[in-house]
Amino acid sequence: MKEPDLRKTLRKNLRRGGELLEIIHQRPKRNRVKLVLLCDVSKSMELYSSFLLQFMYAFQQVYARMETFIFSTSIRRITPFLKKQNFREAMQLLGGENSRWSGGTRIGESLHTFLEEYGKLIDKKTIVIILSDGWDTGNITELEKSMESIHRKAKKIIWLNPLAGYATYRPETASMQAAMPFINVFAAAHNAESLKRLGKWL
Repeated sequence: MKEPDLRKTLRKNLRRGGELLEIIHQRPKRNRVKLVLLCDVSKSMELYSSFLLQFMYAFQQVYARMETFIFSTSIRRITPFLKKQNFREAMQLLGGENSRWSGGTRIGESLHTFLEEYGKLIDKKTIVIILSDGWDTGNITELEKSMESIHRKAKKIIWLNPLAGYATYRPETASMQAAMPFINVFAAAHNAESLKRLGKWL
């Protein structure tokens, strides 16, 4: 039985706006990694939210062993919404549950809650992907401790930052400085081309 090929599917479909028209399959591999995707939907990420929602939906459709969460001042699991076959239906359901969207950002507290409630999802076969610009109004010490804990438990942490697509950007905020020692891959996530590169790190 063949399984969806994440890299080829994203490469072929992201330019179409995230609503998958074709899923590319491959022969199954042994010991395939699991993915946990944590997406920042705070006010500072509002410019990118529509694009990133399409990205999260595309990922969830082609990768069975995946859990997806959104966070701002708190964190929420949205995996069931993204498993809907119809993209517009999924977005409508999420739109009706958006009370936690476009608020402040407490990355450390959100990650701490994630570890307490869903930490069992992470093991050495898990790649954790964090989508965030790194602007944080929360507890930096808690962010550092949570990142250290995730790094210790997971196979790899990939942090995708929309601001990293700008040549002048430097990860100099206190939150990014606290997180950087525990990040295996730090890359841009500002357009479809940047997200296609994600495949080489999975």
